[in-house]
Formats: sequence, structure tokens, C-alpha cells
Amino acid sequence: MSSPDLARDNDVAARPESSASLSLSTSLGRRALVILLVLDLSYLINAMDRQVFAVLLPDIKATYLLSGGQAGTLSTIFTLGMGLAGIPAGYLADRVGRKKLILASLLVFSVSCALQAAAVGVADMALWRILSGVGEGMQNAALYAAVGAYFARHRGVAIGSVNAAFGLGAFTGPLLGGALRSATGDWRIPLVVFGGLGLLILALVYLTVPRSVTEVGRGSTGADTGGAAPLPGLLNQRVVCAACAAVAGGFTIYGYLGLYPTYLREAHGFTPAQASWAASMFGLGAVGSVLCGVVADRVNQRAFNMAGFLGIAVLGIGIFGFAAPFPIQMILSLLLGVAFTGIVYTNTSSLMQRSVDVRYVGRVSGLFVAAMYIPASVSGYVFAALQAHLGWRAAGLVQLSVIPLLGLVAMAAMPTRRTR
Repeated sequence: MSSPDLARDNDVAARPESSASLSLSTSLGRRALVILLVLDLSYLINAMDRQVFAVLLPDIKATYLLSGGQAGTLSTIFTLGMGLAGIPAGYLADRVGRKKLILASLLVFSVSCALQAAAVGVADMALWRILSGVGEGMQNAALYAAVGAYFARHRGVAIGSVNAAFGLGAFTGPLLGGALRSATGDWRIPLVVFGGLGLLILALVYLTVPRSVTEVGRGSTGADTGGAAPLPGLLNQRVVCAACAAVAGGFTIYGYLGLYPTYLREAHGFTPAQASWAASMFGLGAVGSVLCGVVADRVNQRAFNMAGFLGIAVLGIGIFGFAAPFPIQMILSLLLGVAFTGIVYTNTSSLMQRSVDVRYVGRVSGLFVAAMYIPASVSGYVFAALQAHLGWRAAGLVQLSVIPLLGLVAMAAMPTRRTR
């Protein structure tokens, strides 16, 4: 891992970013992994609410008599809050502290999640969705910065574990939410339950995660380059290319996720339970992020990311280009979770962190959140508009097979990190 050639091939800045950065194989590895699991758990509850809303959307649409465009907007409007919170949250993570921001984010997210159940109309539902996204954006920037800095030598694996937790939440959220909705007959119950779970996770993080873990590298004046060429400033060419890839990935996937269950029910006649299972398989695929993170720490990450974008485009053809039956849709959704969350999301976040000095990790994590989620906030509306004019098949192919190619181009344009 320390040779210049391998560092160049992996796009890795081989440097010990802090003496507190732990190898997973050290004697303290077990404690570090327990703490990582707690942080992962804080992201799991985030994903549960994010994914369950799409399953509840047909009921919400009927309750508030929403148009297709309004429903599509509500499905992805939370990403506007995430994106707008990203850059300020990244700055605060570096200045105020990552643990404080993680705790504050869990409070904002959990309360906003529960308040969605009390909405009386489209306006306040959109407000709670946006505030929920603000909480998620704060958490995302602080959490990825904390994990990436602490596990600097295994950044791909650590970030992959966070994404795997998202995957578990995305898998269990629709199933648990669907079960609660079926058992109670009320779509509001899952939102209240998940909001309460978020407050429990907040207490767990406060009690078990020390600041010595979350604050590694914060406030430092620089880092030893370990034989690599000095890292440039925050907005360098590599960061810009990765940010463009994040824009393409976020716009593609979150528009798709917001309307995929609706597509299955309207275009294929799937039952609500079948649509829930198919949507959940995307989250199960994201569990592969840990394995993908292991690969990302050992191969050329730019090429790996390009393969991920190409995989998304090919899978889009299978999902929308053919009348795939229920079992095939489940497999395609699973593979899409691997391609996006396991490869593209993990690699893009890791590449951005590895392209800057450790003192900028929080800010570049915030930039990643903004690039990923601000465009995603309008993707549901755009996808719904395309569907209204072109139908599900053509709109789906544009959304899931054409737009990802822009991310592939952005990765191809990223310069290789040079070493001495």
C-alpha cells in the first residue's frame, strides 16, 4: 500500500493523517469497530425513513389528492434540505466539532420525521421533508468526515460500512414500514415510530462514541504527505470532477428511488407488498458496500467508479426497457444498489476526501453532500414530468440509462494523483 506505484494506481494519498488513525488490524481494532458500528447504526435509521416514504407515497398521494408532479416533488424534496445543509455542515464539522453536529443532526432529523405524520397539507409536509433532509445533510457531512479521518488507512472499507448500514436501513425500512402500515391501516404510524427510534440512537451515540474518535485531524495545520506530492487546495481539479460525478449520480438515483414503487404498481400492476420488496432489494444491494470498499482500497478508484456508472446505465435498460417480472425486478434492484451505493457513492466520497489535506475533510464531505443532493431535490419532479409526456419506459431510460453517462465522463476527466 505504501509504494508510489500502488498509491498512484489507487488514487490514494498514502499518508498517516493522524497518529489516532487506527488500522483495523491493531490491538485496538475491536473497540474501533464497535464504535464504527454505533456510527453506522445512526445512519441506518436515516435510511429507513428515507426509503419508507416512497412505499407510503401512494397512500399520501390519495390522502392529499396530489398530482403526479406534487407526489414526485415530495418524494425527493428532502434532498434539497440535504444539499443546502451540506456545505455549511462541512464547515461546522471542521470548526465546531463532528460529534456535536452528529447529535444535532439526529435531533433535527428525528423530530422532522415524526412531524411529517402530523402534516395537514402539501406545504407543511414539504417543510418537514426539507427539514428532515437538513438533519440528514448535517449528519452525512459530519459522519463521513469523522469516519474517513479516523480510519484513514482503510477509508474505503469504513465509508463502505456506513453505506452498508444505509443499505440495511433501506432494505428493512420499506418492509417494516409496510408491515406497520398494514397492521394499523395508517401510513402515519411508520413515520412516528422511525422518528422515535432516531431519538434512541441519538442517546446511544452520545453515551458510547468519544470525541477522540470523531475529531481526528480537526484543526490540524496540515498532514505529512508520506512521500506523495503535496495535496492542492479544496477546490482542485480532482475534487471538481468527483463533484460532477456526484451530481450525475444523485440526480439519477434519487429521482428513480422516489418513483420506482409507483412505477411498479402503475406500469406492471404489482401489489403494494411486491413493490415494497422490490424497492427494498436496492437497499440490500447497498450492503455490498463493505466488500466494494475493500476493493476500492486496492484498485484504481477512478476506473472502478466508471464501471459503476456504466453498470447503472445497463441496469436501467433492464428495469425500464423490458416488462421484467417480479423476480427479475428484484434482482435488477439488488444489482442497482451494488452499482450505486456500493461503488459510485462509496468511491466518489472516498476520492474527494483523498484529494484534499486532512484539515479540509469536513468541508469536502459537505461539498459532496451538496453536489449529490441539491440536484437530486428536483429529480423526482423532472422524472414525473418526463413520465407524463413520454411514458414510463422512455422516461425511465432517460433517468437511469442516459444521465449516468455524464458521471462516467466526469470520472474519465479526473486527473491521476501523482506521487514523487
